Order: sequence, then C-alpha cells, then structure tokens
Amino acid sequence: MYRAGDYVICRNGGVWRVSEADPDKIRLAEHESETINVLPANDEGKEIVRKIISKETILEVIERIGFIRTIQAPNEKARKKFYDEAMAKYDEIEWVKIIKTVYLRRKARQLLPFESAYDEKAKGYLHGEISVLLEIPVNEVEDYISYAIMN
Repeated sequence: MYRAGDYVICRNGGVWRVSEADPDKIRLAEHESETINVLPANDEGKEIVRKIISKETILEVIERIGFIRTIQAPNEKARKKFYDEAMAKYDEIEWVKIIKTVYLRRKARQLLPFESAYDEKAKGYLHGEISVLLEIPVNEVEDYISYAIMN
C-alpha cells in the first residue's frame, strides 16, 4: 500500500515517512534518523490515514488561506464538537479553519482552555506537510505562510 520513501499522515500526529531501510517502519518526517514508531507499511488505515498531498495542492491551499472561513459555534460544547469533526477529516482546509479560528479568538481574548491543543495539533499536521512538500524547516513554515498571504 505504501512504499519506502512515501510521506504519510498518521493518527497519532504529524507527517511520517515510510522507512527507506525497512518499509515496515515509519519515521517522523522531522526526525528521520530516529525510529519513533514501528508500523507496518500496509497498516490498512489503522494508524496511517493517507499519503500527503501534492506540492501543487498545498500551494493552492496556502493561496486560499485568506478566503477560508473560520469555525463559528454558539457555545463551548458545539465549538469542541466542530473542532473534533474538523480534525477527524485529516484535511488541510479543516486544519486551516482551526488555526485561523484559534488565532482570531486568541487575539480577541476569547480563547477557551481546550482550543490551544487543537491549534497545536492542526499546526503539527499542516506545518509538517508544508515543510516536507516545500522543503523548508518546520520552524520556518509560519513565516513562509505569513509572507505568502501578504504577497
């Protein structure tokens, strides 16, 4: 199902890479020299959700960030439910929705205690994918996005 060198999204978080040396192992993309978790490459959706998207698609997502709507919820319970549903889709647009929502709520000083965790998880996925696809360090992704949005 997955081949050595493929980058994949995993349920336990982040962008991982199927090991070149041993296709039955995957490694965190940011820490490829260290085996973090051992999973079968043909794990059939138990841990590996999907391969990462193409470079062209991620560039389109970045281009659309300014037009992606935030999550609107009438109360804390609904907001948490919307965040859970968005994260369960393992989709770049959904991650952007969460990141934008938390950013604006933090700026307005309306952030609920649980929202920062969703923000960090969404950034982990999105920034990891952008880092791998655009070959930039993960700690520079936020600056890259800001620059891309402004220009």
